[in-house]
Amino acid sequence: MTYSLNKHELQQILRDQRKEIESLHSKWLPREKLHEFKSLLSSKLVKVVMGIRRSGKSTLCIHALPFEQFVYINFDDERLIRLTTKDLQTVYEVMTQLNPQAQFYIFDEIQNIDSWELFINRLKRKGLNIIVTGSNGQLLSKELATHLTGRHLSLELMPFSFYEFLGYKNASIELNEAS
Repeated sequence: MTYSLNKHELQQILRDQRKEIESLHSKWLPREKLHEFKSLLSSKLVKVVMGIRRSGKSTLCIHALPFEQFVYINFDDERLIRLTTKDLQTVYEVMTQLNPQAQFYIFDEIQNIDSWELFINRLKRKGLNIIVTGSNGQLLSKELATHLTGRHLSLELMPFSFYEFLGYKNASIELNEAS
């Protein structure tokens, strides 16, 4: 039996995810990579943010853009576990319905869907401004190398640097110069 994606259910999932990211908006520390990521946004190439789990990839993307300018989907959601490549067009249609003025499309953890790179490549050919995040660097690297070569810009995000950690803790250190 094949799974059929219900558009109304998907709309509710995307609304739920939007509320979740809006609630996180005030709990954010600017990252050292923010300026570098923002410099990529004007490119028509696919922007790919890679890094280990919980390093802040999606948070970086979300905070680099005003809320009204993007639509977002997180494929690391158990309600989306049975999606297939065939469902990605429906995902795109629902995203567009929810925010017809969107300038950016953020696909978080899209590597959970087989052959996602073909879908992203098609959206890129349509001229859409695409941001992809993923935590499985090996999987992403293989797929990027085969289907998105020359069509993407990558940014690797690591967990907090020492100075970011100090900022998060509202702490500072005093460096003593050796005599």
